[in-house]
Amino acid sequence: MESVPRCAYEHVCSYDGSDDAETGDHRVAWECPHPAPGEREHCQFHAPIEAKNPDETTAALVAAIDDPERPSEFVGAQFESLDVAGEALGGDGIIDLRDVIVRRDVDLSETTLESPLRLDSASVGGELFMQRLDANADLSCQNLQTGQRWMLSDARIDGRLDASGFSVNSLVATSAHVTGAVSLRKGTVDEQLGLSQAVFEGPVHLTHTRIGGRLDSGAATYDDTLSLSHCTIGGDVILQDSTVEGSLLAEHLRVTGEFDATTLHVAGGVDLRSSAFDAPVDYTELTVTGGRFDCSRATFDAPVFVDAATIDAALSFQNAQFDGGIVSFVQTAVSGSATFAGATFTPSAPFRLVETTVGGTLVCNHASFGAEVYWTDSRVHGNVDFSDCTVAALEFGVEIHGGLDFAYTAVSGNAGFTETVVRGAARFTSARFDTEPSLTEATLEGDVATYDLSVEALDSPAL
Repeated sequence: MESVPRCAYEHVCSYDGSDDAETGDHRVAWECPHPAPGEREHCQFHAPIEAKNPDETTAALVAAIDDPERPSEFVGAQFESLDVAGEALGGDGIIDLRDVIVRRDVDLSETTLESPLRLDSASVGGELFMQRLDANADLSCQNLQTGQRWMLSDARIDGRLDASGFSVNSLVATSAHVTGAVSLRKGTVDEQLGLSQAVFEGPVHLTHTRIGGRLDSGAATYDDTLSLSHCTIGGDVILQDSTVEGSLLAEHLRVTGEFDATTLHVAGGVDLRSSAFDAPVDYTELTVTGGRFDCSRATFDAPVFVDAATIDAALSFQNAQFDGGIVSFVQTAVSGSATFAGATFTPSAPFRLVETTVGGTLVCNHASFGAEVYWTDSRVHGNVDFSDCTVAALEFGVEIHGGLDFAYTAVSGNAGFTETVVRGAARFTSARFDTEPSLTEATLEGDVATYDLSVEALDSPAL
């Protein structure tokens, strides 16, 4: 019998991992292995969309995947639509759908995948349905593009999910469960990204991703690291009730909407260095049990709440910028040291530290407080460094087990030290008060240095 000629389609693919040390060529030519019966030049998968029936093409695809004698390779194939919902696909080989073009929807909902699936650089004009997908191997969607939604709700992926460079209208993965690493790096989501109630056993990387709307990761579980570093998010960020057993990495994060991290639990530390927030930030009842809680050089243009939080680590807002609302630490417990050194609080950002405990030192040197600083009923087990600060007004009622350094600090408004207790030495060298401070009401148990301290009324010379 005369053999059926092979499809004439060739496709230049991105580097597939093979080692070509002699030429250094990182692109390879792929030749279609499927037959082109009759007088046709191309197989059913690579024939023009107008020349084939969508249902027949889908049936042929399923038959080829399920046939162990035929390769499951369809690189560059073209489909009007692709509906394999509820099918059981795969075996030993990889289902290779790299660079496929689908004009309308792809439906993999309730599909069982026994083999790894590659949808790298696939172009889907409509929606990509993967609700309740049951994948027993890796799912690769690098540079995937969809014109509408990518639905992964209730999907189970027993392996890695790699969608680096993806571009979608929205991605909804509510209640999904992924056992391997997840990479959504350098992606673009025009509207929302939904990860609420999802479970991720491996690290999740969303770095350098742009989200036009909301990021909803409420009540999600991350057994490893969650990275939002260098992301830009045009809507709200919801991390409420989520658990991160590794680190939460979000340096250089930019959020336009509200940032809701209430009752968030993080075991490996929080890194928000150099991040920017345009709307309120809420860490009420946050718990951090290891690492650091680091917001150094971050900018906050709206209120910040870190109330009733438990931070079993060091805390840092060094060189942070607060402009646009109250900065509140009420009934917060910090087991390590806390620093606000070099931070700037504009006149619209009063600072509250009420009924709060700091286990180490509290450092605020070279900070600028344009509004009132109200610290009362709080306790610091180490030293308090409040030197070289500028303060609009001060109400200070802190029990300090170590020393207090107030040298070179200038207070332009009222300065109350009611119920202040300093167990160690207190230094007010070269401090300046524009009104009489209530130092007589403070308890200073150690040595007190007041050399060059001045009290200066606005309309009178220094005393």
